Amino acid sequence: MTTKEKNKSSDFPPPTSFSSLPDDIVLNCLARVSRFHYPTLSLVCKGFRSLLDSRELHATRSCIGKTESFLYVCLDLHRNCYPDCPPRWFIVSPITKQKLKPIPSITSQSSTVVSIGSKIYIIGGFVDGQSSRRLIVLDCPSHGWRRLPEMRVPRQNAAADVINGKIYVIGGSSSNNIKDWGEVYDPENQTWEPLFPTTLDLTVQMSVVPGSLVMSGKVYDMNGLKLNFQKNICLVVIENKMCQIKVWEGVLVWYEPEEDRGWCRVVGLEGLPNKPTSPGYLTSVAHSDRGRRVTVWWESAVLHRLGPIWTNECKTEIWCAEISFERRGVAKVCGFVEWSKNVFCGDFV
Repeated sequence: MTTKEKNKSSDFPPPTSFSSLPDDIVLNCLARVSRFHYPTLSLVCKGFRSLLDSRELHATRSCIGKTESFLYVCLDLHRNCYPDCPPRWFIVSPITKQKLKPIPSITSQSSTVVSIGSKIYIIGGFVDGQSSRRLIVLDCPSHGWRRLPEMRVPRQNAAADVINGKIYVIGGSSSNNIKDWGEVYDPENQTWEPLFPTTLDLTVQMSVVPGSLVMSGKVYDMNGLKLNFQKNICLVVIENKMCQIKVWEGVLVWYEPEEDRGWCRVVGLEGLPNKPTSPGYLTSVAHSDRGRRVTVWWESAVLHRLGPIWTNECKTEIWCAEISFERRGVAKVCGFVEWSKNVFCGDFV
């Protein structure tokens, strides 16, 4: 290159790096990127991580109409092989093709989860070989975790619900003392107060399922001061009537306490496994859309083939679908698959 050419090229300023731009411009750019990619972007540098955790970024997203809805999932993927390995948190978008995306996780076995707004609270659980008193919160927009004031007594598998902005926690303690039956957390003041059976009006919760306590849409049998969780049952409002939904022998069934016709199969559900013997039969159900829908989960194993030979290796896929419901006459409920997707794929031997 001649001296003249060198001088000509020097007339152009060097390219500007993204990190050297003013924060307001960087915020505007980041706000247009899906939150699904934030865990990866946070690894770029401390400056990025700070901006991704800032309230200004989330305010910018709201201002330009770039808010998104994600499903937050806690999975215990290695429970059979590694019992001491804690569950992990993931996010998945119902409207994109991306699979589960891991996010920073702090959790434990046998903990209870409730949400208020964009915050998810993890209550108690089994930590370091014993029941825990801890309360931690996940801020969904930033995926940051914080420890909050601990409960009065250790609890695991407790019943919990949000009532009038406060978190009510019942049971889960080994104590037979009535003073330890339950407690209430006030997020505004960050304080715990004891809760006695006589100080909580359970009329509304117990009228839905007579003889049982309903907390966060889950059903608990009451045995004195003890609660027994009816696993894998969700309460769903179907055309102004409360129904119970659960997975039974691999299929989705429903029950209406008012009519007491027994458990009946949900019809429809095109595209989902529909037999207990089907590959990938349904395994669990969870609430969605504020009690109007449910998400169902199942896994399927796909054998690996090497040319013409089948090997002992198989690929496990985890699937998720969101289901809405509609009454068809008096004794029939039809389910509709709003979306369905393969959210996780792993190789196991």
